[in-house]
Amino acid sequence: GKMVPFEGKGDQVAASPLIKACAEKAIKLDPRNDSAWHVLGRWHQSLANISGARRAIAETLYGKLPNGTHADSVACFKKAIAINPNRLRHHIELGRTYAQMGDTAEARKCLEKGMKMPNKEKDDYEVKALGKETLSELP
Repeated sequence: GKMVPFEGKGDQVAASPLIKACAEKAIKLDPRNDSAWHVLGRWHQSLANISGARRAIAETLYGKLPNGTHADSVACFKKAIAINPNRLRHHIELGRTYAQMGDTAEARKCLEKGMKMPNKEKDDYEVKALGKETLSELP
């Protein structure tokens, strides 16, 4: 999942079903795996953000894209938070999803909560930078 932004668009499309299948398998093996719920939430978030025009172009070039929704993304991030509320990445990605949905109040609440949490993981600085950027773009 973390390598997908560095791959070509065709590779990203090809990897999409595998990412979802692996996350779902991890959840089936351990329903309390907050990281798997997070990956599944990001999967839904990424696919939900593909506009109709971009989706049509991608499907012409690479074949049918799977569907992902913001609502499913929110549900996955909420599940990840319920399992492990101390991972700031869950709160920030939930906030980013709300921002993408246009729910400014919920976005701000989740983003600010994540931003106030202490850094514990190696990429927390990077995640907070995304949170800060998203906060700055909110009306």
